[in-house]
Amino acid sequence: MIVTIAFAVGVAAAAATMPEAAPVVAAPSALDLPAAVESIQPPPPDESGGARRLAADSLHDLRNFFSWTNAGALGIGGLAALGAHAGDDSAQRAAAEAGYPILWGGEVYGSQLFQVPVAVAWWTIGHLAGRDRDAQAGRDLLRAQLSTYLWTNAIKWPTDRTRPNGDPRSFPSGHATASFATAAVLEEYYGWKVGIPAYAAAVYTAASRVTSNHHWVSDVTFGAALGIVCGRTVTLHVRAQRVAIVPQVGPDRIAIQLVPLR
Repeated sequence: MIVTIAFAVGVAAAAATMPEAAPVVAAPSALDLPAAVESIQPPPPDESGGARRLAADSLHDLRNFFSWTNAGALGIGGLAALGAHAGDDSAQRAAAEAGYPILWGGEVYGSQLFQVPVAVAWWTIGHLAGRDRDAQAGRDLLRAQLSTYLWTNAIKWPTDRTRPNGDPRSFPSGHATASFATAAVLEEYYGWKVGIPAYAAAVYTAASRVTSNHHWVSDVTFGAALGIVCGRTVTLHVRAQRVAIVPQVGPDRIAIQLVPLR
């Protein structure tokens, strides 16, 4: 049953990670020069007025959510959820026959009561440690959670699908959405060495919601697609950052400065 859930979620995830058109990011390259070559990173983002900037960026996320790329990803995610719907009853019967096994940690990891404090801590620690990329990743983790909360509830309340345990507002799974949004952000910042474990944790969380009788397979399938779309939307600026490569030549060094183009 867990293999079935992972397959359905994987289809939705593949749809949501479709490449989008974005400006090419200029990256520093190694120079075979006798002098020492120093790579100077772009100036760190200004963290002053963090709450105001977070609010402004969240409004931009709301606007950027409406794109053809996201519409296509969510459309394919919706088709994957529709396909998974055919297996909803059989998955629940399998869970019932197994005594609704608890996959420990899934309920906690997918909860925004866990995800939001972790994002705030990531942002704060990165800022205090002077690690600007980590601070920015923490900000975007928080933005992703704000986005998932908005869009999950915007769908949950109107659809009001009954959960397999009889409770309301089943579709989509908020736990799946939150955990896949986190995975999308972490993969964007740190690559697949972090992204693969993060996505594995998200699949585990999604499976835990089905085996514990809280969600249908189709709930977590669409939740996966929605979460990845939210995570990729808040990291558009990472993929779209344009930089100019400015050489600097001095008497004892050659340096490359990457200057962000606003």
